[in-house]
Amino acid sequence: MSTIGISESEFRALRDLIRERFGIYYDDTKQFLLQSRLQTRLLKARVADFAEYQRFLVASPDREAEWAELASVLSNNETYFFRERAQLDVLVTDVLDETLRSGGRLRVWSSACSTGEEPYTIAMMLTQAHRINPSSVTIHATDLSPRALDKATTGFYRELSFRATPVEMVQRYFRAFEGGFFINDEIKRMVSFSRMNLLDAKAVAAMGIHDAIFCRNVLIYFDKPTQKRVVEAFAQALRPGGFLFLGHAESIMRITDLYEPVVTPKAIYYRRK
Repeated sequence: MSTIGISESEFRALRDLIRERFGIYYDDTKQFLLQSRLQTRLLKARVADFAEYQRFLVASPDREAEWAELASVLSNNETYFFRERAQLDVLVTDVLDETLRSGGRLRVWSSACSTGEEPYTIAMMLTQAHRINPSSVTIHATDLSPRALDKATTGFYRELSFRATPVEMVQRYFRAFEGGFFINDEIKRMVSFSRMNLLDAKAVAAMGIHDAIFCRNVLIYFDKPTQKRVVEAFAQALRPGGFLFLGHAESIMRITDLYEPVVTPKAIYYRRK
């Protein structure tokens, strides 16, 4: 397929549309990246150039289906089981301690779950801890990408997803199948998946109240106003004192005053004030 060029004005127009719709922001240094990611979509949409593709996204009767496809194209689905485990250890100790003291349910939201490794890891660790009955655990998992969610709900993974997974966890919670592994039904039943755009305030509010929200390695793709909008919406979906876990390279210290940071030797996370 020959490469279709993108002008600066076309790039900015498409960049702004994507930012408004998904919050994902492509600054001026990422023009070529956006161009390369959209090349195949021009062919699928049967448009001649990026200007026509912009018009397609705004006015075509088929635009919603195209936006759904675009969500998968633009999403970065780099993840694996037991990623940044120190934060997960906080969940099965500090967060769980508070839940057990209150005698209630543990409610966890993996808000950008990608292909499912994070919420399934949470389910495995809570099961392995033997401290709470799985029937008292609710794990919601959401993502923007339909393709990622399809893989998550299938629950089939290959070697790359297991690069930080203890062998005993693979043996206990997976079954081998044709060069990969299926997550077992015990863990699969603990997680419910659905599609969500984190910029949709009504959808976030409809999620209800949680003890902990994981939103790791997502804010780095947003500009500061969008980061503020998302984490303040999360605050409304957290109980007072609830936990927010971000990626190790992400900080909200100068973005909002609704949280207080908790810094430990192994992990950094935030608590809703």
